[in-house]
Amino acid sequence: MGVSDEASGGHYSGGFLGLKGNALVMTYTETVGQGVLFLTSTFWSLYVLDLGASLTFLGVLAFIPGVVRIFVQAPAGYISDRYGRKRLVVWGGLIASFAPFAYYLAPNWLLLIPGVILEAFTNAVLPARQAMFAAAMEPEKRATAFAAIHTFFSAAATIMPIVGGFLLERMGLVPGMRVAFLFTGVMMLAASLGRAMFLKEDIVQSDAQVVGGFSFGRVLREMFEPVAKNRALTVAIAGSFLFSLTVGIITRYNVVYAVGVIGLSKVEWGLVAGALGVVGIFTRIPIGRMVDRLGRRTSILMSYTVRPLCILAFAFSGGFLQVLFAQLLDNVFGYIQQPALEAFVIDVTPPSKIGRAYGAMSMIPGIALTVAPLLGAFIWEALGAAWAFYVAAGFSASAALVVWFFLKEARG
Repeated sequence: MGVSDEASGGHYSGGFLGLKGNALVMTYTETVGQGVLFLTSTFWSLYVLDLGASLTFLGVLAFIPGVVRIFVQAPAGYISDRYGRKRLVVWGGLIASFAPFAYYLAPNWLLLIPGVILEAFTNAVLPARQAMFAAAMEPEKRATAFAAIHTFFSAAATIMPIVGGFLLERMGLVPGMRVAFLFTGVMMLAASLGRAMFLKEDIVQSDAQVVGGFSFGRVLREMFEPVAKNRALTVAIAGSFLFSLTVGIITRYNVVYAVGVIGLSKVEWGLVAGALGVVGIFTRIPIGRMVDRLGRRTSILMSYTVRPLCILAFAFSGGFLQVLFAQLLDNVFGYIQQPALEAFVIDVTPPSKIGRAYGAMSMIPGIALTVAPLLGAFIWEALGAAWAFYVAAGFSASAALVVWFFLKEARG
């Protein structure tokens, strides 16, 4: 079955920053449904610790959704290539929208686990969302289009952490977070309804017809075929795996380190997070255009190389201004890596295999994201808090070496 331009969102000329059709619908619904998560995710680690969890169990709660992603993302990518993406996108978002209500009802950290499992479906179907978005963008504006959707996220990331910080200071950590969870759940449900109403299916032409009955071995081979037969993807995923070890450590423990070790207040950390959103609004689209001009490899290498310095600057920070400056630099170079890597996958992958390529690109680094919080907790408790960030910086530097020696520039 072929794909019409209308059904897929099309490779139109014009549109908003390369966005039209499904891409524009997803930009709006992702901004509402995912952007609202900044209201609670900024303070999630503090909330879990306040409910009685140890630092190690905080890592366990990060481990659980990682396991879900590992087992679901590659099959999700395969299904999206074979049978279409809309149902996966809609149902994944709908299931995840019940997570905030589960968090609201949890009296202790152990009962957060059902919500953590539900929320994992947001990223479990990420390959289908990425593939649907990729199918609806203009080829010459790929990095710019990816940067555009993240710019909308930055708008939410500007406001939500500041609101959350003041809410928690006024109401207290646990009561304030529960109010925030209720609001988040309602907004995620609204976004799911919007996807169901306005997204159009974009069934792709399969590159091979299925012959005979079901074969688990054949399906498994087809899931990872785009990576197995594409050295560029293999190298990109290896670098992303190492970098995801960095992300998995610092994402969970930045707020704990800033508040518990450096001594920032919750409001100050909320202001830092909000400032990151402001910078994202003004820099993501110019950065996306820069990536389209400079090339994917150069941009990815730039990000992986500079971010270790930013992480070390954060670890040695002594107050609010130092933390703010280190986090701003770290996030700007993160903005370079993200659209470059997402566009690179499209550049080197046939259209009928993009879902599977994104599935592997999400699943394999997802393994790193799953184990990294546990590794970070072990290093924190065994060697000291700062050492978790030293190790994270080392992983990013290793990713830069992989890209430098083994990755060749993509040709879109």
